[in-house]
Amino acid sequence: MNNTLKKMGWILASCLILITGCKTAQKQSTPRSSITTVDTIEIASKYHESVQSMSAQFKMQLLGNQLFSLSGTIQSVTDKELLVSVQALFGIEVLRIYCTPTHATLIDRLGRRTCSMPFSQLEPELGTDFYGLQGLLTNRLFDPDQNNYKNFTYDNVNGDWILTHNGKYQTEFLLAQGTYLQRSIIRSFSKGDYLMATYTNLQEKDGIQYPMQAQYVYYSKDRSNSVDVTFQNITFNQASTINFSIPAGYSTVTVEELKKQLLVL
Repeated sequence: MNNTLKKMGWILASCLILITGCKTAQKQSTPRSSITTVDTIEIASKYHESVQSMSAQFKMQLLGNQLFSLSGTIQSVTDKELLVSVQALFGIEVLRIYCTPTHATLIDRLGRRTCSMPFSQLEPELGTDFYGLQGLLTNRLFDPDQNNYKNFTYDNVNGDWILTHNGKYQTEFLLAQGTYLQRSIIRSFSKGDYLMATYTNLQEKDGIQYPMQAQYVYYSKDRSNSVDVTFQNITFNQASTINFSIPAGYSTVTVEELKKQLLVL
């Protein structure tokens, strides 16, 4: 029983560490191609407008000090809500994360605990805001300044577009052959940290080109984590809201308290 609790604790803690691991970045870039601002806005807007909502099942592997195989579901309403449910053995939900542009709420099913905080308090740790996090998890170009796509610089490397955002947070996108999002990066050169999402196995679903596999890699001087995700049963544009509520009888704790409690299991 103790081994099971320890494994579940590490699963939850690893998810928390990956989610709250990345810092703000400080990269600058100079436009060096014939791509115009109108082109970048058109491409970014296309991604932004084509998916108003999505839901999917997923399987994922967390690679760190140990290997965990998990499954779950993700629901997203663009620019409004994001819900991720993580499940362990036999489909038992162990973690639920619900985010809006203003708040993030986490539910620990094993410990019957919940914590919530303004998203503004998470931004220094994430290196991005709600819109950035939602974009990373749903293969969408995002702009932390609420999708003000004019704040891009751009370059053309062998036909691939590299778009760099020079606003409040420093992010970089790779559009393969200028058409679909293949990679997103948030990084800090001063600290040596980065969070990189790479999207592969592009398939058409409901008339939308979408990658069925994603890899999220977080690296810092202190630790590194990698999460491989395979999406299944994706549906688009069928929801306008997400049903979410905190179960009765759950205790309220801070994120730091929850991380400490999980790590000692």
